[in-house]
Amino acid sequence: MQMINSVKSKDPTLIVGGGPAGASCAWKLASAGIPCILIDKAVFPRDKVCGGALSARTAEILTRSGILPAEELEAQTLAEHSTMSLWNRDELLRTFTSPDTHILIISRRNFDNTLLDKAAMAGASIITGDAVVSVDSSSVTTSTGKRYFFSNLVGADGYGSLVRKCISGKRGKGTGMGLEYFIPLTDLNDKLEDIQIHFGYFPCGYIWVIPDREKVNIGAGAVGSPASPSDITGALNGFLSARGISCDKYQLHGAPIPSRELERNLGQRNIYLTGDAAGLVDHISGEGIGHAVQSGFMVADCIHSGGDRRTFLNRKNCCISIVRQSIFYRHLLFSPFTRRIAMMGLRDNEEYVQGYWNVISGTESYNEMFRRLLI
Repeated sequence: MQMINSVKSKDPTLIVGGGPAGASCAWKLASAGIPCILIDKAVFPRDKVCGGALSARTAEILTRSGILPAEELEAQTLAEHSTMSLWNRDELLRTFTSPDTHILIISRRNFDNTLLDKAAMAGASIITGDAVVSVDSSSVTTSTGKRYFFSNLVGADGYGSLVRKCISGKRGKGTGMGLEYFIPLTDLNDKLEDIQIHFGYFPCGYIWVIPDREKVNIGAGAVGSPASPSDITGALNGFLSARGISCDKYQLHGAPIPSRELERNLGQRNIYLTGDAAGLVDHISGEGIGHAVQSGFMVADCIHSGGDRRTFLNRKNCCISIVRQSIFYRHLLFSPFTRRIAMMGLRDNEEYVQGYWNVISGTESYNEMFRRLLI
């Protein structure tokens, strides 16, 4: 990793939020010798609603940066998948196997805790179990009454970001929903080995089935959907019941997903936003981990350079560009006017399915996918 001269300031950079975005930013700053403090309301390790899928693109970002070398990422991996089945409700559209790329499955509880440990080992000051409750132009105050001054402030505090409110006057909107059950494989009659994506149960989203070695994550996610949380919950529970799985035996986990107001400049002046706080969630796949990590690194680069956003935020196919593309193209997959054509494409067109896999595995952008399909 390239080391950059430390920013000279009496006050450190302060990062609110210890998920992948905040931890990655703290690790890169601390590795460069830039003083930083990270504050999170939770005590780690903690659970997080997430499918737990890492794309090939995300894996490359982690290993290439050095925050998680290949052997350590392998130790985090619960399963590797190169095959996915695509469904339109009860119709199997196609089963696709990639010859050269995998999607990794990790535990967010362990993964997030590891990244936070990496930041601490690099020299970042980590404060957990204390929530930031107020922010002004130069300091934050926590629930325990402590006040911390900053030279730069980084909001990595999720969809309802308090830091974002300082910039826009309002918190980010969470108009998406993610729900999931974890079910032991021993409780299932069917042998599950591959990723399943089930469309058609509610608008602007899908139901996923993601197995690892011991359990399966069966969940539902929708971004910008007119469906209510109760509609999505009902669809997921109905999906399970139709397969003989009693929902009452398992705990349902849920969380909102940011789906509006992408912050393209990742903040303003000396206040930065990363990950969900910046609205960096893919509007088609729901991917967020890779965008969180990359945006954390990008913000660290901006701070290294003394605030040069233009250089670091205009990179081709960075997380900002990918999310913007997903917002544009989501209507081709989820619009009631084009959804039938999209489902036929997934069923009948090998190139379309290959492109869909490439996008969710992170080896191709949406622009590249649709450009190739139109040639």
